This record gives sequence, C-alpha cells and structure tokens, in this order.
Amino acid sequence: MILTIVKKELNTYFRSPIAYMIAGLFTFIIGWIFFNQLVYFTEHVQKIPVHMRSHYDFSNEVVIKMFGNMNFLLLFFVPILTMKSFSQEYKDETINLFFTGPVSDYELIIGKYISYLLMGSFVISTTLVFPFFLGNLDLSDTIFIFSGFLGIFLNLCCYCALGCLASSLTKNQVIAALCGFVFVFFSWLIAMLAQSTTHFMATEILRFLSINHHFQNFAKGKIAISDISFYISFLSIVFLLIKKRIDVRNWG
Repeated sequence: MILTIVKKELNTYFRSPIAYMIAGLFTFIIGWIFFNQLVYFTEHVQKIPVHMRSHYDFSNEVVIKMFGNMNFLLLFFVPILTMKSFSQEYKDETINLFFTGPVSDYELIIGKYISYLLMGSFVISTTLVFPFFLGNLDLSDTIFIFSGFLGIFLNLCCYCALGCLASSLTKNQVIAALCGFVFVFFSWLIAMLAQSTTHFMATEILRFLSINHHFQNFAKGKIAISDISFYISFLSIVFLLIKKRIDVRNWG
C-alpha cells in the first residue's frame, strides 16, 4: 500500500506545473548565488597574497557557502511543498478512505512522507550540475562535496517530516505552510539559543538538538555516527507525533 500511495502522490505532483516551477525557481536562485560567489572569489579573494588567504580558500568561500544557502532556501520551499500532504485529505475528507481501507496509519504516514521526500529530492537534484563545474578546478579534497549533498538530503528528510506534521494539524494549506515554516525555523532557533547561552551544559545540549549543528559537520566533510543517529532519532520522534495526531479520530 505504501507504493500505491507514493505513486498516487507523485502522479498528482508531476502532472502539475507547480512542480517544475518550484524546481526551476530553486535552481535559479541557487545558481545565481553560486555564480556570484564564484565571481567574487575569482575577482577579489584570488587577488589576496597566498600567505594571507589561508581562511579564504575555495572550499570555504564558495562550496560550503553554497550548501548553507541551499539549506536556507529549504526553510521556505519545503513548507510550501508539503503543505497539502495531509491538509488536503482532511479538507476533502478523503482521509476517511485511508482510515476505513486496508491501510495502517504507519503505511499512510510513510507513504505520504516518501512521496514528498522524493518531490524535495527532485528539487535539490537540479543543483547536482554544480559539481561538474567544480570538476574543472584543482581541489585538494572533494569529500566535502559528497558529504555536503548528503547533509542537504538529511536536512531535507527532517524538514519534510516537520512539514508533514504541520500539514496533519490543519485543513488549511496556508496555515499548514506557516506552521511548517515555524517548525523548521524553530530547529534553526535552537542553534541560535545555543550560541546565546554561556552555560556549558545547556550550550552542548542545545547544539546537539539543533539540526543545523549536525548539518554543518556534513558541510565541512565530517561524517559521524552521532550525526546520523540524531537524524534517525529526529525522524522517529516526528513520525510518532504524526501518528498521535492521526489517532485523534479514536479519542472519545
């Protein structure tokens, strides 16, 4: 049943011009930012004497910043992408077809989630062309390109889960998008709170709970089991919250 739900959602999505508009707009913005960073590095940073630009290497000034900008744009794009995942079903009351059919709650959740994760993956896949431009450059270490895209994908996984959670809370798609934005932005806010406190233990806890803290490790080429474990735990908790929301129908 999961595969059936995925096919249904993808067919609906890719038959709409909105899918290609979102992907095109995302690629255009990232491409424009990437081009400007590349021009700035070529025209300004490379003019600095070699012994004075140890902190202005190409990886830090162009590639890592590109991943950071992609992550920032997902803050706005993913809530819009996922806003109708559950809210449309509740509004049209077609959600009852799943509840009365041979579909378990977790199959419904996972089917919906995978659908929108694939949609989001399609959007960010358009940026895979940039490594081809980087391939013509003499980079001493390219592992951060792979780890950076892996980090972007893992963040997309979390953002899509939060977007689906927001969509399950309301019948209104606009409110779902706004709630999704708040949820994702809160995951950013945790990192800001970690930087604002002087208490060591509180700082470490908040930093670990921040999605962006783990993403920054990937963007810098650091792949650790603790970071991957965080993403798995985060998704498990959000899935559980969506399941609790769906279980509301059985209350009373």
